[in-house]
Order: sequence, then C-alpha cells, then structure tokens
Amino acid sequence: MLQRQIAPTVVTFGTLVAAFCDCGRLEEAFGVKDAMAKQYNVRPNAHVYASLMKGLCQRGDVDKAVRLKEEMVASADLGLDSAIYATLVRALFRGGRKGEVVGLLEEMKGRDIQADTVVHNAMIAGFCEDEGDVDAAFAVLDDMQNSGCKADAVSYNTLVAGLCKLGRWRDANDLVEDMPRRGCPPDVVTYRMLFDGMCVAGAFHEADQVLDEMVFKGFAPSKDGVTKFIQGTEREGGAVLLESVLCRLAKVNALESTAWEKAVTSALNDPAELMMEKHLDNLSFT
Repeated sequence: MLQRQIAPTVVTFGTLVAAFCDCGRLEEAFGVKDAMAKQYNVRPNAHVYASLMKGLCQRGDVDKAVRLKEEMVASADLGLDSAIYATLVRALFRGGRKGEVVGLLEEMKGRDIQADTVVHNAMIAGFCEDEGDVDAAFAVLDDMQNSGCKADAVSYNTLVAGLCKLGRWRDANDLVEDMPRRGCPPDVVTYRMLFDGMCVAGAFHEADQVLDEMVFKGFAPSKDGVTKFIQGTEREGGAVLLESVLCRLAKVNALESTAWEKAVTSALNDPAELMMEKHLDNLSFT
C-alpha cells in the first residue's frame, strides 16, 4: 500500500488488529495500535479497542482490558456500548470475579447504556458455566423479561446445558417444552443439548422420545450423543428398540459407519429378536 502511495486508514489498522487478536498475537496487535497513532496519525476507533479487549479477556488479562475501557472513557470520540461490557462481564465470571460484575452493571446504568440481550446472556453463561448456579441464571432470565429484554436461543440453550450439566435433565426438558410459549422455539442446538444430557444421565428412554421429535423436525443429534445413545440402547433397550433407533437415526443421516457397524454386529448376535435385513435399504452411511 505504501509503495503505491495508498495511505492506510483506520479500517486497515482495525482489520490487522482484529486478525492478530484472533490468532492470540496480542503483542503485535498492540504494536499496530501504537504505530497507527504515532507513525500514521490515525486514532484507534472503538472497533480497535473492542478487538484488543476481547483478546485480553480470552487470555484472562481482565485488568488490562479494564484499563483499555478506561482509555475509551477518557476519549470523547470513543463510545462504549453493551458489547464491550458483555465481554468484560463474561471475563470477570471466568476469572472468578463475579463480585465485580454488579459494579460494572451499575457503571453501565450510570452511562445510560442499556443491558441488552448480549449482556444478560453473558451473565447467564457466567452463572451456568463458571459458577454452576443455574438458579441465579434463571433469576437473570426473569430480570430480562421484567425489563422488557427478549431472551433468545442463546439464553435458553445456555440454561438447558447448565441444567443438564448438573444432572437436572427433567428441569431442562420442562424448559424446552415451555420455550414455544416463551416466544423462542427450540432449535437444533437445544435438542442436541437435551438429548446429550439425557444420554449422559442414562435416561435413554426419555432420550428416545426427544429423538422422535428431532427426527420429525429434521434435526440430527450430535456424533457424541449418537454414540452414547447407541451404547445405552444396546445395554438397556434390547434388540427391538435398537432396530427402531438405527432406522430413525438413518432418516436424518446421523449414523457414522463405525457406529453402524458396531450396532449391527451386536444386533446380529440375536437374529431371533431382530430382523435387520428388512431395513438395510433405508439406512444411510456418512
């Protein structure tokens, strides 16, 4: 660019900073930030700061990210937004510093920055994934609804995953069933989390019912979920249920060849119970 006498712009530098941050090369990213101001007289914009803060938070250096936020506050032309606060909220939870989140939210309020869905989702994820406190996460969901902030699929999927992680798959199932009433129908991620959670808990008959609904909607379970489900079905469900499971999994192309071979080998050990050959033409391999 310089050889062609094309001056780099803030967009050029912002792209470089974001690329370095995505690769974890933060020292080089900060080098670009310094060079753009000192050598090219181009002031870093909010996008540059947001990329740097995200990279620092991913590395666990929350204090330095907060200092960057203060740099933004000191600059009249750099506006803070909810996404920056959401990044900091999530990082504080990951760092075991949830006590500082309240102060950050109060700061947002003082700056007239609305805590939107992204901020609330960061809190829900923090309580579910870092604190293991799903009840507190549900309190955040209630606060969203009371403040007129609409929860999205990320909100509910995080809660479903958190409940399943604690072995509370029945509560997770109740939440999934209630999602349409709440204005957010479950998606393929929702079903996969619920299905996997039931399989981990050994609730294979309940997982079988979820599989039925998934197949009806054209959703395929995850590979890990399929493996656990087939193993559990072989162990507890018997050959007849295994036959039904294999055929339904095949309808959504969710059977890998290794899983299929293992299941068929087991099933053919008891040919009196299972007439597998009549379904061979319906099965797909991936």
